[in-house]
Amino acid sequence: MIIIYLVVLGIKVGAKPIINFKGYMVGNGVCDPVFDGNALVPFTHGMALISDDIFEGVESSCGKNYSNPSKICDENIEKVYEAISDLNIYDILEPCYHDPTSQLGSKGNKSLPVSFQQLGATSKPLPVRTRMFGRAWPFRAPVKDGIVPLWPELAQTNSRDVPCFNDEVATLWLNDAKVRQAIHAQPENVSGTWELCTGRISYNHDAGSMIPYHKTLTLQGYRALIYSGDHDMCVPYTGTQAWTRSLGYKTIIPWRSWMSNSQVSGYLQGYDHDITFLTIKGAGHTVPEYKPMEALDFYSRWLDHKPI
Repeated sequence: MIIIYLVVLGIKVGAKPIINFKGYMVGNGVCDPVFDGNALVPFTHGMALISDDIFEGVESSCGKNYSNPSKICDENIEKVYEAISDLNIYDILEPCYHDPTSQLGSKGNKSLPVSFQQLGATSKPLPVRTRMFGRAWPFRAPVKDGIVPLWPELAQTNSRDVPCFNDEVATLWLNDAKVRQAIHAQPENVSGTWELCTGRISYNHDAGSMIPYHKTLTLQGYRALIYSGDHDMCVPYTGTQAWTRSLGYKTIIPWRSWMSNSQVSGYLQGYDHDITFLTIKGAGHTVPEYKPMEALDFYSRWLDHKPI
């Protein structure tokens, strides 16, 4: 969002080259620490991943504010994490192959067959799970201001590994000299080898909420399509739906389904200032990967200024 905002500032001051910028899309994007921090619990309850008892326990102890929990609230939220610990967070409908050693101390679902728990076994020093779609993001890592923990740090402190991910092909490809040259990456003798779980970078999250940027841009007349795969548990649609509604814009298109290939493919709601919130039925964190035909449909219609 900040890049988009800077592009618009550049257009205002006549920066070259001139960009014919008209609007933007954001898919399953982290936007706000409070709205996104409060999204998981209602999502898991709505998807029947936690019981009414667990949900009501969290509600009563947290007061619907899970982004900054108290001790008793945190204890109840831990029950939610235990219930969903064996799921693929990038798409709850997809299987997640598990490194057997990571299951030994797990508090999660012990009903998984041993044969399933042993899928993806590896002799590598760092456990690697077979990738079943999705992208690596440190589950339960804070989205608040401060240093963002990397996977090596999480693995040391919490015995976590990158879920549902195999980096073997990516490692070969991104360490190929011709590939690095083509994507304008530094050669290996300058920046080192590419690795999925690197500890060589430091990322400080200090941008705060993106909501003011969305409001500033849409009030200036730039179109926005905010979409969510509705089975992504990494950045649940419940948070995205809540923050788009919080902008306070008048509803222009009431909640309705949208179609692709004569089938209901999700739902949308349109607001004043040409901002649309849209879900993609059955899609995970990276929508075009899970639902390529449906993604192309709504992309094309939106870009062509046609009704979705």
